[in-house]
Amino acid sequence: MNAPFPIVLAAALLSAAIATMPADAASRKKNTRALAAVPPAASAAQPPADRFLTCDVRVRDYLREGGAAIRVTKIEVDDARLQLNIHHEYGEAGKSSRKYLRGDTEEEMRKNLRGILDEFAAAAKAAAAGRAWYVIAARKVMPEFRDSSGETTSPWTAIVLADFDGKCRPITFYQSVDRNKLNPELSQKLDE
Repeated sequence: MNAPFPIVLAAALLSAAIATMPADAASRKKNTRALAAVPPAASAAQPPADRFLTCDVRVRDYLREGGAAIRVTKIEVDDARLQLNIHHEYGEAGKSSRKYLRGDTEEEMRKNLRGILDEFAAAAKAAAAGRAWYVIAARKVMPEFRDSSGETTSPWTAIVLADFDGKCRPITFYQSVDRNKLNPELSQKLDE
């Protein structure tokens, strides 16, 4: 009678183990499905998107000595003169300086022309999507515009930046911004 008892006990334990396996497997499947339903981006804490998108660092760098960054609402492309007309939240910034075709042959110039027009189209698209900014900054923080010619120019200059193709791109520059011609509310923002 002693011999059948261990056999019965082993059979009972084996039966219990087999009976719980499908239930355990079902709960593992549910956990796996639940984890698969949550996208990896949601599980990792992502910082909130910056309002200046990929231009975040450049805009803040230009504004360190004062100035203003305002959203560009529209970019009109003049494909014959190779220039842009920039419109922002407070009105019109005006026409950009003209781009010049570069190249030794007609084919090189044509290739350069296509590149310029593609860039203009991307900038206009970025402005329409709210991904372009007109940044008025102090001349002293923009090394491109430090002028040693002795002319009496405004202490303010401007740059248009756009976020396209996942990069911050300078679209056009304004050598001098006359504060007296700005919208009064925009002029006041320069001192904030």
